[in-house]
Amino acid sequence: MTKILMILPVLLGAVTVAAAPPPAAVYTVTFEATWSEQTHPVSFPGGAHFSGLIGGSHGDSVSFWAPGSLATTGIRQMAEWGSQTALAAEVEVAVGAGTAGAVLAGDVLWTSPGQTSLTFTVTDEFPLVTLVTMIAPSPDWFAGVAGLSLLEQGAWLAEVVVPLYPHDAGTDSGANYTSADQATNPAEPIAAITGGPFTPGVPVGTLTFRLDAVAAAAAPPPVVALSAQPNPFNPVTRLSYEVPLGARRVNLEIFDSRGRRVRRLEPAVTPGVHTTSWNGIAASGVRAPGGVYFVRFTADEAVVVRKVTLLP
Repeated sequence: MTKILMILPVLLGAVTVAAAPPPAAVYTVTFEATWSEQTHPVSFPGGAHFSGLIGGSHGDSVSFWAPGSLATTGIRQMAEWGSQTALAAEVEVAVGAGTAGAVLAGDVLWTSPGQTSLTFTVTDEFPLVTLVTMIAPSPDWFAGVAGLSLLEQGAWLAEVVVPLYPHDAGTDSGANYTSADQATNPAEPIAAITGGPFTPGVPVGTLTFRLDAVAAAAAPPPVVALSAQPNPFNPVTRLSYEVPLGARRVNLEIFDSRGRRVRRLEPAVTPGVHTTSWNGIAASGVRAPGGVYFVRFTADEAVVVRKVTLLP
């Protein structure tokens, strides 16, 4: 059976589904990168890799990208720089608005061919998944899925295999993998790349979603909270965050508007609410310039991002 997701062909394998539609399901998605000099020999770049998967689970009332639409700031920064920060913040806004379930974020895949996996939970309220990754190096090229439903006819799909084809974010006019930055002004709609330097009709990889488990009741989302007061600020903002019980990996980081990490703070790791502060000083010891920054708090797979403004 073939299912069309926007312009992406979604190939359903031999699918077995749960007999009833439990309200929550655990999936593992495996990104297998096949992009190589053998599959795409024209001007294949050195250091070929993919940025970390980034996106979220959501409902059909929100979309984070679509062919024919203009790229959001999050999609632009992901496609041009491989940054996860702004797109994670866009998903967080949707979570707060009640249209998305959670941010989904994975590790950088430093070599291609290669593979990486991410395990996450979806609910019947938010059964759609959007995940993207930058094709690197490139001007603004990426691959991914937009609004892929893992729930069909009231049942969770056992396996979905999605071939990934390259897309142009429409924000940079470079024609080759290593072209210098050439901002496209005005920006153009996101579009599939059907010609060079990619081999036409040949995917750069696949996303395979496999059902791991279903739950009789919806799994509660991890309790992670993050706030910044005052905001805007100068010279110091106070950051409050909550570490959930059982969290093993906790990080608190500051990124600039281009997705570059400015500083990593040292968060507490014990469960409960904690506070720290950021005085605008970068990791180099130099005060950061005034502007917009993103505070990113992670506890295992849970991610929350808050935008803060440092006044000059």
